[in-house]
Amino acid sequence: MINLTSSFLKALLKHSKSPLIIFKIKPVLVVVEHNDAYQALIERIGGELKFYDIDAIPNLISDREKDLLVKTVHKVSELKTNNSLIIHPIYSNSPNVNWELEFSPVLQAEHPVEYIVCSLKEIPTNENDLEHILLELSESEARFRGFFEQAPLGMCVLRGRELITEYANDNILKLWGRTRKEVIGIPQEESRQELGLQRQILSRVKDIFKTGEPLTLNELKISTPTADGYFIAMYQPLKNDKNEVTSILVIIKDITEQVNFKKELLKAKDILKIAMDASEMGSWNIDIESKKVLLSERAQQIYELDSNKLSLDEAKSLISPENLTFLTGSIRKALHNKEAFNIEYQINLNGIKAKTKWLRTAGKAYYNEQGKGVYIAGAVLDITEHKQDEIRKNDFIGMVSHELKTPLTALNAYVQLLQYKLKETGNEFTAETLDKINVQLKRMSLMIDGFLNVSLLESGKILLNKIDFDLADLIETIAEENRVILPSHFIQVIGSEGMIVNADREKIGNVVNNLISNAAKYSKKESLIAIKCEKRQGELVVSVEDEGIGIKENDLPKLFDRFFRVESQVTQTIAGFGVGLYICAEVIERHGGKIWAESKFGEGSTFYFSLPAPIISS
Repeated sequence: MINLTSSFLKALLKHSKSPLIIFKIKPVLVVVEHNDAYQALIERIGGELKFYDIDAIPNLISDREKDLLVKTVHKVSELKTNNSLIIHPIYSNSPNVNWELEFSPVLQAEHPVEYIVCSLKEIPTNENDLEHILLELSESEARFRGFFEQAPLGMCVLRGRELITEYANDNILKLWGRTRKEVIGIPQEESRQELGLQRQILSRVKDIFKTGEPLTLNELKISTPTADGYFIAMYQPLKNDKNEVTSILVIIKDITEQVNFKKELLKAKDILKIAMDASEMGSWNIDIESKKVLLSERAQQIYELDSNKLSLDEAKSLISPENLTFLTGSIRKALHNKEAFNIEYQINLNGIKAKTKWLRTAGKAYYNEQGKGVYIAGAVLDITEHKQDEIRKNDFIGMVSHELKTPLTALNAYVQLLQYKLKETGNEFTAETLDKINVQLKRMSLMIDGFLNVSLLESGKILLNKIDFDLADLIETIAEENRVILPSHFIQVIGSEGMIVNADREKIGNVVNNLISNAAKYSKKESLIAIKCEKRQGELVVSVEDEGIGIKENDLPKLFDRFFRVESQVTQTIAGFGVGLYICAEVIERHGGKIWAESKFGEGSTFYFSLPAPIISS
C-alpha cells in the first residue's frame, strides 16, 4: 500500500511540470493526490479544485466521455497495463483544447490495483474534433435554452454595463409587456422606458460589474404596462476565465399574493389590537411544553402582576380554589376535542381572598403537524363590575320573587276558601270567575318560581339532591298529571320502562314538565305530544315531540339562552319570559347531560335531553 503522506511522493509530484493526479479505484475516480500543475490547470479553466476533489474532471466533460473515462480506468486496473484517452473538457473556458490522459497502474506484487497515476496534457483540436465539440456545445446550449424557456420564473441575461438583453424567456417578456424583437440586443434603459423611475436600482445592478457580488431585492415594487405587483429579483454575476463579470443572470419571482396576504394579516392584527384596546382586553399565551405563561401588558394589569411571565403553577395559584377545577377541566376538554373555550372564573389578587376579581377568558389550542398541542392562546377581560351588577340584580330578583310568594300564597288560600263556600250557594258565575283567578294565580306562581330558579342558578346556590330513581316511572307520572291539566292535547308516552338514573328527581321532573308545557303552549288543540325515553350508548335520552308551529333554523342555537323568545306574530299572543328553557338547560348541564332541539318550521319540534346512565357493577 502506498504512503500518500510520503515526502518522497510529494517531491515527485511537485517535480513534474505536467499536471498529475492519483486516482483511487474504489470508489472510482476519487482524486487522492495531485500536483501544483494540475491545480493551476483547473483554476485557469474556471474549476474550483479542492483537496480530494471527486468530480473535477467528470464535471467538465460530456456524459458520453464520462462513461468512456470510467471504462478506461476499470480496464487499466483489471489488465494492470497503461492506457490513454483523449477527451474534451466541453464545460471549460478552453473550447479549442483536448486533454490527453495517460493512465498507469500502481502495481504492488500480486495485490489488486488500488491506485492509478494519471498525467494530463493539453493538445490543440483538429478540424474534425472541433466539429464534434461544436456539436456538443450546440446540444448543451439547446438544453440550456430549453431549461431557460420552461422555467416557471421570469429569467433573462443582461450583457455588459449597458445591460443589453441577451436572453429573455416568455415569463419575463410577459411581465415586461414586450416582444423579443423589442428587447433582444437592446440596452434595458432603451427598451423599457419605465426603468427611468428606478435609477437607484439600476445603479445597484450595474455595480455588480465592479463588486462581482450577487444582489437580491426583496418585495420589489414593479409597475409595467401589463403587471403591477411585488417581486423578488435575484441578480447573479456571470464571469469569464479572468474572473471578470461579463453578464448578469436575472431571476424574477412574483410574490404579489404573499405580500398582499402579509399586508392583510398586519391590517387584521392592527384592527384586533385596536378592538382589544377599546374593549380593555388582554391576551395570554401558554407554552404547553415549558408550561410558561406569557401575558400582554393589559393582561398583566388585569392580574395586577409585576411581571408578564409566570409559570403555569403560579398562574393556577391566582385562581380561586372553587373555580380552579372547573377552569382547568374545561381547558383540558377543549384541548382534547380541539375546540375553543369561553369561561368565567374568579381570581384572588396577590393570594388575598378578600381582594378578588371576576374574569372571562376565551381561547383555543394550536397544534403541530403531528397533531400534538404546542401552545394555547386567548384573551382575558375583567368582568368584575358586570358580575357584581349581575349578582346584585339576581339578589334583587330573588328577594322580590320571594316576597311576592307570600301574598300569592295568601290569595290562593282565599280563593280555595271561596270555592269551598260556593259549593253551598251554587252561583255558577262566581265559581267560574274563581276558577279563572286560580289559573292566573298558578301561572303567576310558576313565573315567580322561574325567576327564583334563575336567581339561584346564577348565584350558584341551587343544589342537586341526587338519588337513584326510575326515570320512566317519573315521566309516566308527570304525563298523567298533565293529561288532567291539559285535556286539550293527547299526551302519549312511548317505550319507557325500567330506566334507573342517579339525579335530582324533583328538578328532572320540572324539566320534563316544562318541556310538556311548552309543547302544549306552541301547538294546536287536540294535537299529539309524544314523550319517549330510551337508552343510547352509556346515556338515557328523553325526547318530547309536538305537532306545533315549529322553530326557524337560525333560532335553534339561541333557544336555551336566558330570556330569549322566538319573535313572530304567533308567539306575541303566548305568555312567557323566556326563562323556562334556560333553567332546563342549566339543570341538565349540572347533571353532566346535554339538551338540544330539532325542528321543521311549520311542522313541529322535538326537544331532547340526555343524562349519564349509571355504571352497573358486576
